[in-house]
Amino acid sequence: MESNQDLRVFLYIRVSTQEQVKEGYSIGAQEERLRAYAKARGYTIVKVYTDPGYSGANTDRPALQEMIKQIELGVADLVLVYKLDRLSRSQKDTLFLIEEVFLKHQVDFVSMNESFDTSTPFGRAMIGILSVFAQLEREQIRERTIMGKEARAKEGRWHGGGGEKHYATGYDYVEGELHIIEYEAECVKMIFDEYNKGLGVNKVLRLVDNKFPGVITTETTVRKILSNPLYTGKIRYKGNVYDGLHEPIITQAQFDQTQEFLQKRTSSSLPFRRSYLASGLIYCGHCGARMTGKSGGKLKNGSPMRYYVCNSRTGKSRNTTQNHDCIKVAERKEKIEQHTIDEIKKLNMQFVEEFRTESNTISDRTNIIEKEIQDIDKQISKLVDLYSLDNIPLDIMSKKMKKLKVDRDKLKRHLAEIKSESKLNTKNLDEIKKTVSQLATFNWDNEETDKKRLIVAKLINKIIVSNDNITIEWAF
Repeated sequence: MESNQDLRVFLYIRVSTQEQVKEGYSIGAQEERLRAYAKARGYTIVKVYTDPGYSGANTDRPALQEMIKQIELGVADLVLVYKLDRLSRSQKDTLFLIEEVFLKHQVDFVSMNESFDTSTPFGRAMIGILSVFAQLEREQIRERTIMGKEARAKEGRWHGGGGEKHYATGYDYVEGELHIIEYEAECVKMIFDEYNKGLGVNKVLRLVDNKFPGVITTETTVRKILSNPLYTGKIRYKGNVYDGLHEPIITQAQFDQTQEFLQKRTSSSLPFRRSYLASGLIYCGHCGARMTGKSGGKLKNGSPMRYYVCNSRTGKSRNTTQNHDCIKVAERKEKIEQHTIDEIKKLNMQFVEEFRTESNTISDRTNIIEKEIQDIDKQISKLVDLYSLDNIPLDIMSKKMKKLKVDRDKLKRHLAEIKSESKLNTKNLDEIKKTVSQLATFNWDNEETDKKRLIVAKLINKIIVSNDNITIEWAF
């Protein structure tokens, strides 16, 4: 067996941008402690690998990857870190690095702060346990971040998330609040005004770029602005819209008109699709594939016969085909659309309010489950405290920990299922109520197909057609 003096050691140091200011986490502080530890044990330090400003959420770090290559070449006997989460905050990545990289190449791993050494059975057992908490910490941080953004949105404050920059065109983000930038706001107003006059996105972009050079440079940005309720004084987060604290740039009426035009122009870009009221919403009840509009043959008056046809039978698109042997061939367009209209006519405010009540019940259930998950997290933390104080043996802690983790995973799966069942997340209920209130005066016989399609799209998520039944899944 090698003596400590013969052990070739790699030091690995990582610090994220946020952690650099914390005492004990700086690169210099970590290296100083690791060198003292190695010297006290007579280790030979071969190289120091440092990843400054990198998160431990994944292994995509240059120094770590270089160290792995050197380990695979067999030039080290031990990897030494200051703390386990310096290697990784992911349980999966931690165990992979230890078992599939280090130990696989006869390299032991030591975490100084926790006194864990994989050359001992006790150390290997504790590495697996502690890595659970590194992962748990990361999940809790992520959950707190999401909850914080949602809370800000409900308060009417800009959350600055969703992959977008920390501010929106037309606004400046100062001390947590949105403030209008007059020059950019005029540009935003012009975008809505010109689009509502009937101009296309490309022409709108050319006009605003000529008058406000450099503010808006792409058609994608124009489209995002046109569909963003932020400019009406609202805050949108995860499909829900809340009243904002910031000053609006345009009126709600302007925005609503824009949304109608956007929907209308999307439909009118496909002339054939325009005549099919349920296009994009209808699915085969036998195989689950989409059904698309198709004409064939003629009626006695010479007009074409139109159908909705199962894509599995037509083979029109491999992406939407489910079963080539599907028994569903086609259904008359008039039959499906008349049934859809008849069902929409039955809607009233009481019907919608019943779904609001159901949604509140679902919200209560999710709150209860989230509380149970938090209770389990507290129990896990308490177990760690007990073990650190030598008040509970390792084998008992491991057994209890395993059960708690199983219970926690089960609750999280249940929570995800409940949230996926709630259709309220897909549509704004207030917008649906507004649409339902307009049905009493809406003339289905004389209105344009585009307007009918707009109502159908707002109220319905899916229409499922089988040989003897038509089922509507509402958007609320």
